[in-house]
Amino acid sequence: MESIRARFGHIAPIEGLRGIAVLWVVAFHYVVVREGVFPSDPWIALAGAAAGSNVMVHHGYLGVDLFFLITGFLLVLPWLRAADGGPPAPGAREFYVRRAYRILPAYYVHLLVLFFVFLPLLRTLAYWKTDLAFYLFNLSAHVTMLHYTTPLTSASLGLNGALWTLALEAQWYLLLPLVAPLFARAPWPTAAALFGAAIAWRWLAWHDMEALVALQTMIGAPWNPSEEKMRHLVATQLPAYFGHFAVGMLVGRAWLRRRHTETTQSGVRTLSAAIAVAAAVFVLYRMHAPGGVWFGDFNWVLIPLAMGAAMAALVVAGGRTGAVVLGNAPLQFVGRISYSMYLYHLPLLLAWNKFAPVTGWGSLPAYLAIVGAVAYASWRWVEVPYLSGGRRAPRAEAHRQRGDDGEALEQRHAP
Repeated sequence: MESIRARFGHIAPIEGLRGIAVLWVVAFHYVVVREGVFPSDPWIALAGAAAGSNVMVHHGYLGVDLFFLITGFLLVLPWLRAADGGPPAPGAREFYVRRAYRILPAYYVHLLVLFFVFLPLLRTLAYWKTDLAFYLFNLSAHVTMLHYTTPLTSASLGLNGALWTLALEAQWYLLLPLVAPLFARAPWPTAAALFGAAIAWRWLAWHDMEALVALQTMIGAPWNPSEEKMRHLVATQLPAYFGHFAVGMLVGRAWLRRRHTETTQSGVRTLSAAIAVAAAVFVLYRMHAPGGVWFGDFNWVLIPLAMGAAMAALVVAGGRTGAVVLGNAPLQFVGRISYSMYLYHLPLLLAWNKFAPVTGWGSLPAYLAIVGAVAYASWRWVEVPYLSGGRRAPRAEAHRQRGDDGEALEQRHAP
């Protein structure tokens, strides 16, 4: 099975969006985690002083939502092209093999570092001795990507709560060979059904599902969790994000149909794209600003819709504007290493808070430099050798690959 990059070329605006998403999440964690340890950090004060930035930074977990849309966009493309008379769609087995080779090597190396380096550093070896069964249970749940199914493992030991999204991504991969052909044949009805399922799941999670909530409460009994926390756990399981994937798939369909027809870009289209992006940002800001809740339990629906509109404006209709905004070299580089950056940024931040003496203006640049270096090393020596999907790629060929084989960055969200 060919990669997305091999089939469709390098989609620079999508790479740029990945860069934005991961930087948004990193900024969010830096502020909300560090402000409780070093409230005098000048970068935290700066984020609060700039108009609107405090709201957007403190809701930087929205980068996760953007990642889910990117996943929807990229992974459905082979099925859409097959439906339009292109090469055959991938079989389930070859799709799963490619996903495994793309995601698991860097993830498993990260787990080794998380459990056997960061855990002793941040919790001391005494924790292994006193709670060995608990840590072994967590390790097995993470290895099988079932860690976001119980309150005992969902927070990833409090060391890397961002890993919850990888569990949801893996579950979506299992469903995609079933969903994608349906979407290719009937995109709008399939997307509507997915969105409806997401709406129903979230509503039931907060207002019903008593048996499931009770089961989760029983599992988490050692921590005496509140009903609200258990309902939040249920409400953020995979079905709650079906709508995000659906919107991403619709944008991917629009991009695929338009990519060979665009020849020129008028000033009107450029202005329209800019207006659409500004409107999407405004909606996201207002709905999270004080007093900004508009639709109660259904307020979240605005998130994938607004992000989908911005993505369509930049990737589908934006043309050269989208390429210029999202295709600059620094953002492309961050997007390229975004998966590894997502994996390591939070435990590195906890270690930075505990061991680093830098607390002034140099703190954030130094932390970002370390995260970038670790992420690049992980990308270059762990991800790249497996980008060919199922076999180790020759070094020269692997080095040319940018990672555009469909992952949305298995990134993503606040703990």
